[in-house]
Amino acid sequence: MNVDRPTIKLAGATLLAPLAVILQILPPLFVTPWGMRIDLVAVPWILCWMIFGLKPALLSLLISAPLVGFLGPFAGGWVGATMKSVASIWMFLIPSLIAWKAGGTKQLLENKRLFVLAGALALIVRAVVTVIFNFYFAIPFFLNWSPETIISIFSSANTLGFIGLGAYITEVAFWNTVQGIIDLTASLIIGLIIFRRIPGLTNETSAEHQINRN
Repeated sequence: MNVDRPTIKLAGATLLAPLAVILQILPPLFVTPWGMRIDLVAVPWILCWMIFGLKPALLSLLISAPLVGFLGPFAGGWVGATMKSVASIWMFLIPSLIAWKAGGTKQLLENKRLFVLAGALALIVRAVVTVIFNFYFAIPFFLNWSPETIISIFSSANTLGFIGLGAYITEVAFWNTVQGIIDLTASLIIGLIIFRRIPGLTNETSAEHQINRN
């Protein structure tokens, strides 16, 4: 199967986008007190990168993100769509850059140490970005809380033993790390199964193709 063809890439992106929307419609695994969903919505986007490349994954995200924000329980509207995109994009953007250095997506997926490194870097970036975006954008717009209110409420909750700004940072970073681990683990398991069932995908999804041809 030659997934390097532009029509195949486009088809893959458009087919996986509705899957993300379907997962959004399903009940979330968990919802934090401040409105963050823990779910599997980002898994199709990560799988799209693994199979078809970086640009198809970005296209799949762009296609489905608007609906992800407005369908299903705890969707969050345009704020939810923005935050889901801002948080999830790192789960395949950073691994794709490391896969480029590693010689291909399959090589990255089968190298446990390298995949853990890529995942750790993605989780760190995700935590930093979501801490900033939630504080100045998502929570103020979604819950109408001022920065002072955010610190006060998270502090009063005594989150994970922290108080003040530390409580907020710990809570947001913790749950985004949990979500990122779920995204990466589920995608890795499914991705390895796909590559082993369809060996012909090996060379056609190499990092060189992702960077130079997407």
